[in-house]
Amino acid sequence: MSRLSELLNKQAIVLLDSAMGTELEQRGADISMPLWSANAIISNPEIITAIHTENIDAGADIITTNTFRTQRRTFEHAGYKLSGYDFIKTAKEITHKAVELAQESVKESGKNVLVAGGIAPIEDCYVPGLVPETDILSTEQNEHISNLVSAGVDILLAETMNTIKEISVVLNQIHQTGYEYCISFVCKNETELFSGETIKDTLRIIDKFSPAVIMINCMHPELATKVLAGMKDITGYPLGVYCNIGNPELFGQGKFEICVSPDEYYNFAREWKKMGVRLIGGCCGTSPEYVKKLADLKFN
Repeated sequence: MSRLSELLNKQAIVLLDSAMGTELEQRGADISMPLWSANAIISNPEIITAIHTENIDAGADIITTNTFRTQRRTFEHAGYKLSGYDFIKTAKEITHKAVELAQESVKESGKNVLVAGGIAPIEDCYVPGLVPETDILSTEQNEHISNLVSAGVDILLAETMNTIKEISVVLNQIHQTGYEYCISFVCKNETELFSGETIKDTLRIIDKFSPAVIMINCMHPELATKVLAGMKDITGYPLGVYCNIGNPELFGQGKFEICVSPDEYYNFAREWKKMGVRLIGGCCGTSPEYVKKLADLKFN
């Protein structure tokens, strides 16, 4: 039995960490596009380490590598290459560095915390029309997944997926690694992904594979609660959730305003626990303070 399965068998609730990108911004790191959170791997690795460490201290069972934007395509968009490297080798080197930062934090803690290799859509999470053709997706996602595996992550976490096409490609690529993994997608309403494809059809595809947990992320907790209620009736796999706590009324305006406090988030999480959700963490806007509050779920 793998380590994530052991955790799920041993604990009623498994805790994922909090957000990386928005927390880097709060701490003064450069998260300008297109590199976004990957900037900090190059210029402020100590901030990444601090965020990982604080999440572990807060009670996270799993921390996610800061690899949301370390794919080759991101460095091509930015025109950024390490000295003597091409874009492919640059992506591998910086992905390995991001994994190393997470691993070092776990080692220093002395705790049995898993390092999840983060896999994002290779284009904008909220613009599904940018998703390239299947052969390109397969090549570039394979590169990124291979980089995470060669760096020695414990599990894989494909997150914020917005189309069935990319979900299918990622599932196929992960399946070939033999690694235990979670798959997470983002929804625009109670029944649809951002692509307009139905959650029901998405789960039919995912159910053909063997994820440890099927998750949703980067949406307001109120919407997540409704989506989870529907998912329970469609799939028998364990469910997970980590939410965006920004004001949804400002979405698309380039503004981020936190509208859910740690106590309010905890109240949502208590409801998710009652619904049978097994893996809970925080997405954009959350901090280790939110994870510390969520840790109470293990006892209440």
